[in-house]
Amino acid sequence: MSRKGEDILVKRYVPFLLVLPAFIVLFSVTIFPTIWSLYMSFHQYNPIIGKPVPVGWKNFNYILHWDRFQNSVVHLFYYLLFGVGIEMILGITVALLLYELIKSEKIRLLLLVLFIIPMMIPPSIVGTLWRFLLDPFSGVVNTILSMLHLPVVDWFGSKMALASLIIADIWEWTSLPLMIIYSGRVSLPQSVYEAAWVDGASQWTILRRITLPMLKELIAIALIIRFMDAYKFIDKVTVMTQGGPGGASELPSYLAYLVGAQQFNMGVASAMTWIIGLGSIIVIMLFVKFMKKVLKSQKIA
Repeated sequence: MSRKGEDILVKRYVPFLLVLPAFIVLFSVTIFPTIWSLYMSFHQYNPIIGKPVPVGWKNFNYILHWDRFQNSVVHLFYYLLFGVGIEMILGITVALLLYELIKSEKIRLLLLVLFIIPMMIPPSIVGTLWRFLLDPFSGVVNTILSMLHLPVVDWFGSKMALASLIIADIWEWTSLPLMIIYSGRVSLPQSVYEAAWVDGASQWTILRRITLPMLKELIAIALIIRFMDAYKFIDKVTVMTQGGPGGASELPSYLAYLVGAQQFNMGVASAMTWIIGLGSIIVIMLFVKFMKKVLKSQKIA
């Protein structure tokens, strides 16, 4: 083969060879497990007992009518409303206060580092930490309540178990929207604010008419990121409550883990993951569609 022919082959195949390792990893980690779970969702399969048995849509029908799964979905909405909602409100508030009130760059940087530390800790460690802090008998929180002559709280009882998970999650992840909003506020043009001050606009008017409308894209991004993370909320549940007591703190992803990894019911677990995944995609698409309408407006509703 001539030198020219060899050069043509190199130009033709080298790009594919360079991409091949990444494609193999992607296929092994993502594509194949996704296809396998879709196949298993239409089968009854326990690897300990025997081979997969086709059951059609039976697994999906069972899950959608399963009271335990329905309760876990209710818990997920509760977590999204209060957990993610409070994280967004706190993150936005602290970011704006940090920028407006702290004039020293060194102090501001120090506070930002302190705020970001919880986000850097693995969720399992965070769960263990808050398990000790909220322990009903020897935890720091109940000890402080006793010292203040306030009633102690059974943080891991049926009424407060989910709230305990939300408290731990707020402590860890409020720093994510805080950092996103703070970085956006720093980049806003100062000339806009100077014009507003010259016109005599109040701080509330500047916040409502200038700051929040100019940050709404970043607020939407931060909310979507936290919204997507909510569907993978397993670590703290496993460490702190194990979904109990009596399923009071079970979330759909944790329930799928129990069914698949502990009960080895791979068919039902696979169907459950697809229901969770498709449900999250639909909700996120609706949210993005709503945010597109919001982004066309110059006002925050």
